Amino acid sequence: MKNTIKENREFVYAYRKGDKEVSPYFVLYCVKNNSQYNKLGITVSKAIGKAHSRNRAKRIIREAYRNSFSQAKKGYNVVIVARERILDAPFEKVCLQMTNALKKLELFDKTTDTGDRDA
Repeated sequence: MKNTIKENREFVYAYRKGDKEVSPYFVLYCVKNNSQYNKLGITVSKAIGKAHSRNRAKRIIREAYRNSFSQAKKGYNVVIVARERILDAPFEKVCLQMTNALKKLELFDKTTDTGDRDA
């Protein structure tokens, strides 16, 4: 996946300076970066389970991010920390929580709204 956060200092900066939104399945941190695209970082603790469980949690988060953040404002570093409940959650609920977190953090881009517009 392109545009990923790989350096520890970027994760730490998001934890300390970023806005935070907590959901039952993940904790989302976002901080403005000075670029024209979003960068994603995913953290999954060993407390989640063995490697196959952690990888599954990352796949779920990555796909929910892809579905929800297509409508997000650009120019943010986004760090998502998985919580243990994500393994048992239906994918639709994870996507819904991701979209709700976007709206609460005011990252939902209103210019991509597909609602009715006056012509």
